[in-house]
Amino acid sequence: MALQERVLSVLGAFTADQPSLSLSEIAAITGLPVSTTHRLVSSLVAWGALERDERRRYVIGLRLWEIGVLSPRAYRHRARILPFLEELFVATREHVVLTALLDGEGVMVEQLLGRRGARLAAGLGERLPLHASSPGHVFLAFGPPELWETVEAGPLQACTPHTIVDRDRLREVVREVRRTSVSISSGAIVANTVSISAPVFAQHGEFYGAVSLVATIGTVDPHALAPAVLRAAKLISAALATAGDEPPFRPLRRVAEHAGED
Repeated sequence: MALQERVLSVLGAFTADQPSLSLSEIAAITGLPVSTTHRLVSSLVAWGALERDERRRYVIGLRLWEIGVLSPRAYRHRARILPFLEELFVATREHVVLTALLDGEGVMVEQLLGRRGARLAAGLGERLPLHASSPGHVFLAFGPPELWETVEAGPLQACTPHTIVDRDRLREVVREVRRTSVSISSGAIVANTVSISAPVFAQHGEFYGAVSLVATIGTVDPHALAPAVLRAAKLISAALATAGDEPPFRPLRRVAEHAGED
């Protein structure tokens, strides 16, 4: 295995489910010898790609995060999108999530939550199962047809007793989402939460992802909140449609007051 492949395998060992790892765990996941893993991890720590947490376990470092947020693929027009997510949050005071289509999966790229929503929070970058989430149903309804290949590839895992694991039933649900442009899923991925999602489209009408509200079951009427979610999705779609090929938003770089002066 080439050096760069070893480095990437070490970084790839970290996931949303396993954000911190010991040296022996990294070696076990990558299949590399412990001595080799130690050398690679030490170099990554020295560069800033990995750090040690309070338990002395390894986690992704701040420098790697700083580089990651420069990628325009997941969230190119953040400045255009965020105001509408904030508006939806202010109007509902519920957990607001934006999920984007990346490499055939739904990846959470933004979330806004208040104190009540903190217990509902998931990690940014988390990938959501297509069959077991309201964003996933939106992806199946409006995304590329090859997304169904993922669903057809194997058994559908039940996250809770309410997860749809029958493909015929899933197709019925997705057809209804395609008709209404709204997906409501109750207790399917987390037993005590309900989510409402609507599709977002990009510049030339291509599918971008989904806007979602997540709340505790019994605290909201999801059907009453659906129009607000759909409105936010349409406003974001309109903003993306007019974005053209402008470069992604970058904050002004602060420089010394007299920089460049003689």
